Amino acid sequence: MGIWKSGRRSFNAAQLLMLSMLACFVAVMTQVPPASAQQLVQIDASSSYVDPSNQNLAGPVTANMGPHPGKLMANVLLPDGYTPKKRYPLLLLLHGSGERFDSWADPLLGDIANTAKGLDAVIVMPEGAQGFYTDWWKNGERSNPAWEDYIREGLLPLVQERFSIRPERQYHAIAGFSMGGFGTWLTSSMLPGFFGTSVPLSAFASIRTEESILFFATAAGGTPYDTVYGPSSGFYAEGHDPVALGSNLAHTNLDVYTGDGEPDPAVRPQNDPANPGFVTEGDSISLLLESFLKLQNDDAVAAMKAAGNTTVDYTVHKGSHDWEFWRPDLKAAIAKGLFRPVEEQPAAWTYRTAASEGQAWDIYFNFSPAPTAITTFERNGRTLKVSGSGYLSIFDGNGCSYAGDLPFTRTLPAKPCRGLKLQATGKLRKGKSRKITVTVKGMNAAGVTAPVDAARVSIGGRSAVTAYNGKATLKVRPKKSGKLTLKVTKAGFRPGTKKLSVRR
Repeated sequence: MGIWKSGRRSFNAAQLLMLSMLACFVAVMTQVPPASAQQLVQIDASSSYVDPSNQNLAGPVTANMGPHPGKLMANVLLPDGYTPKKRYPLLLLLHGSGERFDSWADPLLGDIANTAKGLDAVIVMPEGAQGFYTDWWKNGERSNPAWEDYIREGLLPLVQERFSIRPERQYHAIAGFSMGGFGTWLTSSMLPGFFGTSVPLSAFASIRTEESILFFATAAGGTPYDTVYGPSSGFYAEGHDPVALGSNLAHTNLDVYTGDGEPDPAVRPQNDPANPGFVTEGDSISLLLESFLKLQNDDAVAAMKAAGNTTVDYTVHKGSHDWEFWRPDLKAAIAKGLFRPVEEQPAAWTYRTAASEGQAWDIYFNFSPAPTAITTFERNGRTLKVSGSGYLSIFDGNGCSYAGDLPFTRTLPAKPCRGLKLQATGKLRKGKSRKITVTVKGMNAAGVTAPVDAARVSIGGRSAVTAYNGKATLKVRPKKSGKLTLKVTKAGFRPGTKKLSVRR
C-alpha cells in the first residue's frame, strides 16, 4: 500500500510512529559522509621509447577485457581517500608474458583491489607487452623498443607528475610475476637509488641458462633471444642477468617468492593430476615451469647474499605458475611491509651495468658511443672508481659533471656545483595571515633548469616541502613590518634566498 495518494490522507498512531522513525533514519543517513574507496584510473603512458605497433600486445585475457587499445596504457589504483594534498608511497606492479596492463586489476586475475586492500599507496600497473622490460639489443641499436628507458625516463616521471608521490627511496617498491618478476629483478637493479624494496614473484631470474635460452622465444611471443640480449655469452646478456647483478641490490630490501613445482590442490584444484584441468589448463606444464624458475631464484638469492645483502627474505612454497599463488604472495609481501626502512644513500656501493645511460644511485651516466663491455662503478665516500671501456660522462648528486675515457678514478666535489632559483607570489602584511606560493628550480642531470622536488622552503618560522612541480605554499603571519628572508634548501644544491617585503 502506498504512503501517499492524491488528496489528503489520515494516518493511525502506528503509521505515524513508523514514518517518524523513517524520517529520523533518512536524516541520519544523509548526514553520514560516503565511505572512502579505492579508485582505479587509466592513463595514457605513451612514450617515444617504445612503439607499441611493433610489440606483442595481448588481446582479452578474461571476459572482462575488451580489445587492447594499442597504446602504452597504465592502470593506477589510488588508495582510500586519495588527495593531492598528501604524498603517498609508490608500488610499481609489473605483469607477465601473455598478460597486459589491466591484468592485475581484473577480478579474475590479480584482483588488486582486494589483494592490496588497505595499502595506503599509489599502485601503478603499466603495459609491458612481451618485451621483458629490456632495452632490446637489436645488433647494437639498443632501442626500438627501449623498455628500460621507458620506465626510467617516461613512466616514472609521468607518474610523479600526475600523482602525489613521496620522494624517499624507502617509499618506492616494485613487484611483478614471471616476466614481470624478471622486470622486477632488472629494474630494481638498474635503479637501486629509487626502489627501496623489490618483490620478484615466480620470476625469471636468469636469462643465460640453457633452459632460459631455449624457452625464451616462447615467453617473448616469438622474438628471438639474440634480438633482445645478443649472444648469451656476450656482455649485454651478462649486464641483464640478475644473477650477475647482485652488487647492485646489496642495499635493497628483497622479498622473493616462488613455488617449488609440487602440486597444491588446496590452493588450486587444477594442480591435482586427477582433476581434468591438470591437462586442459596446462597445470602439468605450469608445475614444471615453476620448478625450473625455483632453481633460477635459488641462484639469484645466493648471488644477492654473496654480494652482502642482509635483507633477503626468500619464501618457497608448493604450487604452480598461476595467479592463485601470486595473489597471496603479494599479500604476504604487503603484510611484511613494502615500505619498511632502508638506507637512502649508502656511502659505499658497487653498480654493474651494460647500459648506455642510466642512474647509478646519485650518479647519472651517459656513454658516447655506447659501451662494448660491462661497466663497474665503485663508490667509497667521495671517491668514484669506474672500470670498463669507452668515453663516459657523469653528473653527480651535487650537480658536478665530469667526462673522460675509462677506466678512471675521480674524487667527487664536496660542495654543490649548482644552486636553487626561486620565485615567490603573494603579499605579506604585518599581523595578517597570508599565503605565499614559492616555485623552486635548479639544474637537473640533463643540464636543464627544471622544477625541483622535495626542496625545503622556510620563512617566518614556517616551512614546507616542494611538490614534484617545484611548488610549495606557506601561510605566514609576520609579527612586524620590514623584510622577511625566504630560504630554500636541498641536498646537492647551494641554498637560495630571497627578501620579501612586509607591509604595515
